[in-house]
Amino acid sequence: MASELTDAIKAKIERLKRYQAIELHLSRVLGGWMPGIAKWEVKKQVAYHLWENMEHSRDVRTRLWELRVTNPDRGVDPQLIAAIEQLALAQHDHEAIAGIYQVWKPALLAAYENYVATTFELYDYPSVMAIKPLIARTREQIAWSKRAVEEMADSGEKRRQGQRWVQFAQDLLKAIGGIDGDGEKSALPVPLPAYGMLLPFSEAKRDSRFTIAIASPPAPEDSDPLAYLVWQFSNYVQEMQAAETLATTLWEVRGIEWEFYYDVARHCWDEVRHSELGENRLNQIGYHIADFPSSIGSYGWRQLFDPAIRYCALTYIIEAGSFKLKHESYQRYLQQNDLESAQAIMYDIMDETMHVRFGQKWVPDLMKHYECQESLDEYIEKCRQIVATHSVAPAQRSAAQSKA
Repeated sequence: MASELTDAIKAKIERLKRYQAIELHLSRVLGGWMPGIAKWEVKKQVAYHLWENMEHSRDVRTRLWELRVTNPDRGVDPQLIAAIEQLALAQHDHEAIAGIYQVWKPALLAAYENYVATTFELYDYPSVMAIKPLIARTREQIAWSKRAVEEMADSGEKRRQGQRWVQFAQDLLKAIGGIDGDGEKSALPVPLPAYGMLLPFSEAKRDSRFTIAIASPPAPEDSDPLAYLVWQFSNYVQEMQAAETLATTLWEVRGIEWEFYYDVARHCWDEVRHSELGENRLNQIGYHIADFPSSIGSYGWRQLFDPAIRYCALTYIIEAGSFKLKHESYQRYLQQNDLESAQAIMYDIMDETMHVRFGQKWVPDLMKHYECQESLDEYIEKCRQIVATHSVAPAQRSAAQSKA
């Protein structure tokens, strides 16, 4: 009898380990696909969800640590991770959304609900407290996806593609024995004909409302306050490219500690918020983001380099080099009694301060991961020269060159 009880407790712990791994790796697949999603509103929501998924993973991991599981990643079925990564083989953005949100997320929701309903309610109540909020948020994600996929799959051909992909996603789930892993298992299904890996995307996608540009425009003369305001906040919209760089980093970096993915997911979502910050301010003064060209060049040039260089360039050089301009802008808006703009700038400054700290925290680990031979100072200087040479944003080049 005692052994049966021990086995039951161990089985619940193994389920929790699978749940946190599923949330983590679904987040990575969403990150890989985010630059390839054309619809602006869907792209933004996916960025929020990949961060939300990582919050879910953190909540379950915290409970696992309470249950004396010091390394929640140890012993997770590698076939589970391989199956999730197969979801990245989707060839269209509506397929990627459908496979994750309309197959795997409903199955995960059912597993969460079953865990709460069947666990030792009194003794394991901390697990119930951890999972109940995840149930509500997962249900919201699924409801959002139904609307998004219906809008994205706007032709018979797209709907047919989606149905085939949903079936493949279901076959993947079945092959690993379901979310809990207690069903019959088999080899992973063969990918659909002609379905190869598109990730990582070399170019960020935009929908038909936008005019595409490579470079960001230079700053206008200081003597025109409205032109400066429009320039600054239309440039904030372009920070979607930073989010896309971070999202693809989330996908491309494999086998590093969990906390890295958590911080990168937060960083990614912050950059989408900064893009929305620009969108919101432009709307307030009578513009729409599609009134301005959408730059994709910053994402493009960063994709020429490995994730370690990308992350170092973004945090140590681009973000660290942006504070002078932002502090000057903050003071400008205060003098103009434009408190709305000043508030937006200050929150951005606080976010970017945290992001620079993320870089200081993770760039040395990424250097080890990619077997870089330079010292940290040499590596930072190399990244500074890369930004000064390759960046399509005049303010970024200027900041990098001034410290070279």
